[in-house]
Amino acid sequence: MERKERRIGKGSGRLSRPFLRVAVGALGVSVAAMVVALSVAKGFQREIGERTVGFVGHIQVVNLDMNASYEQRPIARQQPFLPAVRSLPGVLSVGAFGVKAGIVKTADQMQGCVLKGVDSARDLHFFSKYLQRGRLPDFTGDEPSLETMISESFAKALFLDTGQDVVVYFVERPPRVRKFHIVGVYDTQMHEFDMTYLYCDLRHIQQLNDWGVDRVGGYEVRVGELEDLDRVYGQVEDLCTYELQPDGTLLQAVDVREKYSTIFDWLALQDINVAVLLTLILLVAGVNMVTALLILILERTWQIGLLKALGATNGQIRRLFLLKALRILIWGLVIGNTVGVGICLAQHYWHFARLNPEEYYMDHVPVLVQGGMVLLVNAGVVVVTLLMLLIPSGLLARVSPVEAMRME
Repeated sequence: MERKERRIGKGSGRLSRPFLRVAVGALGVSVAAMVVALSVAKGFQREIGERTVGFVGHIQVVNLDMNASYEQRPIARQQPFLPAVRSLPGVLSVGAFGVKAGIVKTADQMQGCVLKGVDSARDLHFFSKYLQRGRLPDFTGDEPSLETMISESFAKALFLDTGQDVVVYFVERPPRVRKFHIVGVYDTQMHEFDMTYLYCDLRHIQQLNDWGVDRVGGYEVRVGELEDLDRVYGQVEDLCTYELQPDGTLLQAVDVREKYSTIFDWLALQDINVAVLLTLILLVAGVNMVTALLILILERTWQIGLLKALGATNGQIRRLFLLKALRILIWGLVIGNTVGVGICLAQHYWHFARLNPEEYYMDHVPVLVQGGMVLLVNAGVVVVTLLMLLIPSGLLARVSPVEAMRME
């Protein structure tokens, strides 16, 4: 009996063979589409998130005031909570910063900007992979460094480049002027940020704002992964929020996702789009497998009747057909994973799919392939497909041995 079942389970008839090949191919396309869709969504979230955080940090600890301009109210440089924040799990760095709005003027061009001062080149390490030419500024000297770094967009707009000087004017009474030497040009393709920030030594911001060396605009906290932000933000908030300053003011912790909610809300929408897409693809894959199993059942109706006549139960026959469907499923998964991961790796190294950076903040489609994500896709396909296959496999119980044998 068992040998008979194995023999009948082998091979495919002339009718079902092309349909089964189509089923394997369609399932492979579905799996590849899901892997690519998830990889692209995760790639966008990682790249845009990292570039935004590169400019402002994950968390900013600043003075609690309702001032929405770039004129900061300073805080004391020495803060009792700093050692505790630096020792939090997941925190990579904590750096002081300060900003001041100004205007860059050349012989025939003018552009508003925000001069951002940082402690050292360590705080600019993010820009090292986006440098187009030159180097990062050096702020380690005893005197305030006159070196600065600007974006490619800013350089093109004002016809500036490395080796040149840039003059920044500050609208005050009396007006103030600073001349900086451009040593590096970067390009993150985040146009809004690139056209806003120029980087300089924090000591210049302290001088321009008359703060003194013991005052800064705030602190930027950077964490290892965006997924750690919720936990670290809560801990930082507990340590420093509403910390009373000597002048009677309070501190606040600002989450980058709240500060730039438009960007992160747009990224969150990608999850919804991908979820809808994956649901539709899963349904298509399941229907495709149901169709393949129905064709198998119809083609082998007489064999089903023979097995029943020989004493096989409905459960045994159902398992036989489900095992056949599982073979199709495994081949589809192998093909789909190979094609999907291959496309993602090709895009990662060669960037053949291009984008308009003015709309998408980058010039190519980013991808992020994660092993756990691929395994989750495969598990979802197997579970959903096998559950859907229980419906057509239930038709086996209705096959009459006598009627089935007559069909042969």
